[in-house]
Amino acid sequence: MPQHARMFLSWPTEQEWAAAAKWSAGKAGASPTIGSVLLITGSLTRRLDHRYGMRLTLKVRDQFVDHCEKEEAALLECAIAAPCLRRRVSLLHRGEVMFDAESVLPLEFLPAEMMETLHEGKQPLGNVLIDRGLTLARSDLRLARLRCPDHAGDEARWARSSVLRSESGERALVTECFHAAMWRHMEILQRRS
Repeated sequence: MPQHARMFLSWPTEQEWAAAAKWSAGKAGASPTIGSVLLITGSLTRRLDHRYGMRLTLKVRDQFVDHCEKEEAALLECAIAAPCLRRRVSLLHRGEVMFDAESVLPLEFLPAEMMETLHEGKQPLGNVLIDRGLTLARSDLRLARLRCPDHAGDEARWARSSVLRSESGERALVTECFHAAMWRHMEILQRRS
């Protein structure tokens, strides 16, 4: 697993990540539903709401000023040890965690008003950027299946890591780890539609 995807100390530290361009849901053992979610390039939370009626709420776990590690700096095109905002959140549906996410945003590219919005902790990062009228493109999208033996009944979780960029310079490295509850809820919602 890339060093930058080390969010939440219970996540495993060694995994193989595949570039999205070379990844196939079928070959990786993922259902078409899982594959379609992992490969979303826009706002994941908005897509889940519009497509499946899955409204997610944000729970900020931790948010603090930190320094970019070597691999993070390379992906974000900033200096090693550059100051950054590190944000760790969980996205919940009906009170149950669907996925966890960690974002790393270099402070040199982060406008003060955007930092204030993120500090309020009410919106996922992708939505904040879109609401600011920015266009996003995901690059360096990588996917993995994490082995999490410390989570009873949920020993493997799908994860993705990508770099979000805006035309005005904001950028963020985002790593998301999906819980089994996500796929359960999606199956239920698909059957209802």
